[in-house]
Amino acid sequence: MDKAHNVNKFYALLLILLGSFGFIMRYVELGDTQFTALIPAVFGLILLSFTNGIKNENSVIGHLAGVLTLVLVVMSAVMLTKGFIAEFSLGRKQIIFLFVIAGGVYSLRAQFLYFKAQRRRKAKLK
Repeated sequence: MDKAHNVNKFYALLLILLGSFGFIMRYVELGDTQFTALIPAVFGLILLSFTNGIKNENSVIGHLAGVLTLVLVVMSAVMLTKGFIAEFSLGRKQIIFLFVIAGGVYSLRAQFLYFKAQRRRKAKLK
């Protein structure tokens, strides 16, 4: 599963699952709807729509997926540190942020290696 489009699809589905889980658990535990819990799910839907472009080696879509993944990882890292400092515990939110960061780093690694291999292929053709 080291191909970039497979990793992107897996990460997108993970984000959709984590965002939905966070939204549902917030509703079950507190009885309110906090739509900010769906931010990872929205990122996941966007990244899922980029999967075919990555598979077809569209570099613009691939780079957009990389940038969106990087934004999400940085945003999650900031929120994770904010949660650790405020609560000093590893709760549901912090675990979700850890999953988002770990999956994002793996996805970024796969995309980086994919772009590197793509440049090598294009250089051989010249």
